[in-house]
Amino acid sequence: MVRSARIAAVHLTVAAVMSLFITPSAHAAVDQFCALNEVVTYSPPLTDTPQTVTFSVSGQLFNCTSSSAPTGSYAETGTAPNATCTSVLSAGSGTRVFKWTNTAIAPSTFSYNRTTNRVGGDIQVVAVGSISSGTFTPDPAKSVGVGAQPNPAACSTTGVSQLTAAGSLTIGI
Repeated sequence: MVRSARIAAVHLTVAAVMSLFITPSAHAAVDQFCALNEVVTYSPPLTDTPQTVTFSVSGQLFNCTSSSAPTGSYAETGTAPNATCTSVLSAGSGTRVFKWTNTAIAPSTFSYNRTTNRVGGDIQVVAVGSISSGTFTPDPAKSVGVGAQPNPAACSTTGVSQLTAAGSLTIGI
């Protein structure tokens, strides 16, 4: 019951965050807007004890506004030294390649800086940067993901091997 309420709260938070990006500003043109879901896997699992972990991100882009690139995916890997359940989602930078399911459309490379905020029981990750190569170059871009914080009981015992997030990608902000 508590888990269902938490999932519903995450979905409401994601809907609120996504609604912030539906209407472009008067000075910008949004070239692409997508909903996103992602899963981050950690090895070894995150715990309360600092350790170096390898992470892999698998993301899906869907309900995109560009008819030539209506869906896509991305993947990212890396390592995080001294990672714990409370420190792993920290500020940083990275690169993601959005591979559009329409293979006639070139992949889009997103170079970004990331910030994180903890809001209630959720974590909000905001990545802001630009499309540095491929389709939608040189548009600015922003990705927002929201997910539940790691379970404290699992962090103090067996660890947390996966976190999930839902949110949006806006290209041409």
